[in-house]
Amino acid sequence: IRIGHDNSGFGAAWFLDKVVITNVASEKKWYFLCGKWLAKNEDDGLIVREIPASNADGVTFLPMTSYKVTVYTGDRPGAGTDATVKLTVTGENGDTGDIVLDNPNNNFERNQVDTFGFRTPDLGNIKKIRIGHDNSGFGAAWFLDKVVIESGSGQAWYFLLGDWLAKDAPHGTWVELTPTQDAAASLPWVTYQVT
Repeated sequence: IRIGHDNSGFGAAWFLDKVVITNVASEKKWYFLCGKWLAKNEDDGLIVREIPASNADGVTFLPMTSYKVTVYTGDRPGAGTDATVKLTVTGENGDTGDIVLDNPNNNFERNQVDTFGFRTPDLGNIKKIRIGHDNSGFGAAWFLDKVVIESGSGQAWYFLLGDWLAKDAPHGTWVELTPTQDAAASLPWVTYQVT
């Protein structure tokens, strides 16, 4: 079938899941699976699509899943940052693209735990993350201890670093991490007094 719209009116964008055509006499069904936007400003910009018929119904898009991201800034002098921190989460079903980690709180301060949320099509098993900052602001270097990502179903992935993300650090301002078992990523900061 060829299906589309004229892109007129307010909010003309349309996400078409599928079209099912049924022969009333025989009850035979044909399925036209789309799972795409028909919109000039979404997806590939098409407002008319040609969709081949299928004899079987199917899923055209992944369900939306909520994720919670918990970021642990380490306990080191100057560990916090006011730079813009971004995260990309990659799973077996795709990736999120860059997500800016921000909320009304003063985030990413020394020895602080910050929590963020996002919704995206189900990523499946998470394979890696990429996290870093744009090196903006005074003292942009950041001591990232670890990141924990939890799905709405309660599954959790742990990404340990325990190191600096800075322009002059070995990782630079960005790092790619793979999931591991939860553990302490860095030793605590201890101050000694010599007498």
